[in-house]
Amino acid sequence: MKKTYTKEEKAVYYRALRERWNRVKNIANEDEIKAILMAHGLSFSIRSYFLVAQQMAALGLDGIPYVDTKTYKGWQENGFQVRKGEKSNIVGITWIAPSGGEDTAEEVSEEKSHYVFPKVYHLFHRSQVEAIQ
Repeated sequence: MKKTYTKEEKAVYYRALRERWNRVKNIANEDEIKAILMAHGLSFSIRSYFLVAQQMAALGLDGIPYVDTKTYKGWQENGFQVRKGEKSNIVGITWIAPSGGEDTAEEVSEEKSHYVFPKVYHLFHRSQVEAIQ
């Protein structure tokens, strides 16, 4: 049965995600991350990249965010399967407009007139997958 959340619980959850996002925004080294993104052909926002990099470092995982971490579906599309029983310890955040359209994090700004809310997605590290045979 799917749990339902009260309006207050949702507000607290979204406020916490925004605070986390803003902390990352204030400490990310944008020039260094832009160079890494360009070198690997990635199209993720600088803040998303840094958020995942922080989590990987805290867990003692090596690699490059979004190269060595992907969603379950992302690993399957690249010929890998997440091992049975593995749990995602890394999350990413994307910003969704109420109309259902996704904004990239770079497009999201507090000056925009429309409201967007954060959506969390779960990532698996390359150490949690194996090649599909």
